[in-house]
Amino acid sequence: MKSLSKIATIVLGAALLSVPIAASAADNYGAFAFSQNTGASGWAKNYRSQSEAEGAALQVCFQTQGASDCKVAYSFVNSCAALAVGGDNGWGADWGVNVQAAENKALHTCSGYSYNCRVLTSQCSNGQ
Repeated sequence: MKSLSKIATIVLGAALLSVPIAASAADNYGAFAFSQNTGASGWAKNYRSQSEAEGAALQVCFQTQGASDCKVAYSFVNSCAALAVGGDNGWGADWGVNVQAAENKALHTCSGYSYNCRVLTSQCSNGQ
């Protein structure tokens, strides 16, 4: 009887592992948009989907900065992220558990593509 109970536990455990895990209702997405030609940028945070955050960041870049060539530079969820830009508009972006970590990683990434990198923006998408 004990071995039957063990088998049932293993089968139940395997069945639970095959169930896809849905995204949490509390996920908060953010995004940065950037125009490498003009240096225009936009950002968005605390959206319920990646596509909403990316659309909002692009809209800010297009409408408030007037750049027609903005592209999504980076998307993130439930974290902080930073966008760093160099002297020739080369850029790098990355995420971190806090702003400082995100900025350090973005500067490091940017320095692989450009020179004199500086943080253009950093945001946290954590519902606050």
